[in-house]
Amino acid sequence: MEKPSLWWNYMSGAARYLQDTVAATSDYRVLLIEEPPYKEDFFHLLKERLLQRDSSQQIEQMQADEWARDLDVGEALMNDYAHQVEYHPMDGTRPEYMAKNNLLSGRVLIVRETNRRTEWIDCAIEYAKFSSQQNGLLILTYSAARPLATARKGMKLLQWGEYVAHYDMQLFASYCIAEKPGLTLGIRNYITQLASRMADTDPELCSMLAVEETVDDAFGLLRKLADRYGTARNLVENPQKVTSIIWEAQIHLVFPIIEEMRRRFIERYRSALQGVLPQRDNFEKLLQSPEDMELRHMWYFYFKANGFLSSDDERCFHMLYEARNQLAHLDTLDREMIREIVSLQV
Repeated sequence: MEKPSLWWNYMSGAARYLQDTVAATSDYRVLLIEEPPYKEDFFHLLKERLLQRDSSQQIEQMQADEWARDLDVGEALMNDYAHQVEYHPMDGTRPEYMAKNNLLSGRVLIVRETNRRTEWIDCAIEYAKFSSQQNGLLILTYSAARPLATARKGMKLLQWGEYVAHYDMQLFASYCIAEKPGLTLGIRNYITQLASRMADTDPELCSMLAVEETVDDAFGLLRKLADRYGTARNLVENPQKVTSIIWEAQIHLVFPIIEEMRRRFIERYRSALQGVLPQRDNFEKLLQSPEDMELRHMWYFYFKANGFLSSDDERCFHMLYEARNQLAHLDTLDREMIREIVSLQV
């Protein structure tokens, strides 16, 4: 399945954004919606669903800053869609006159990127205030900053960021990485965490980050993508944020493996560990059974003096111990250590 289709049909936040947009067209005559990712696919689906509901509607799409740029918006709308009427300024503003007389009835005008020509917003506010449900529909989009803090009378305001949760991004990343052959389950999980966290609410960027290169050189890949994706550009300009994301992903991935390996060491060395107990650690915690022991306890109370049954055990223990300490002190692990730790998973 193509990624845009997967996104709009199966990711819950995205599907709800599309559903709410369609639903709002029944109750409002003006919608102000944030431009979503995979935008052309979104508008194709939106038109499709509007026509399913009423096939007689005439749907047109235009760029706010390109359409009739030399004319007042209200004047241009009347010239194009109501040129046969006789309008006088005493009748009110042009948007008011069009609304009161249902001059856009049967039409849906999708006006893209109205933040590039805010005159459209002023026109839409007037139009919404005086429109009945029989009137035509204006769907205005914006990107970046929201042009209105709150919706006005007769308007519905939809904001993309309020719909997409980290769960959506994580699930989408897992689908994207599933297409890549030759990766272990642990590395797939790690890439899923990195891609979904770095992409924020942008699935297009997420799909570009759901690759093995993200493990090897996340900063380098983000720099390659910075020209195309604003979120990537922001991360390149804030390397501390990238490091924080990598650390969070490593905590999520590595700590459960360390706990799994701690229990394996307890089972392998149970009788020997039990033989040095009970003990109190430097925080006065009482250790009565091997299950009470963290890696540091095993090291100081047993392994430091008695050693390991094999060089593999020794190497594995020290790697886990070092990884645990680095992450606990907010340091990130290098890619070689990550791959080695992930390989320990059963």
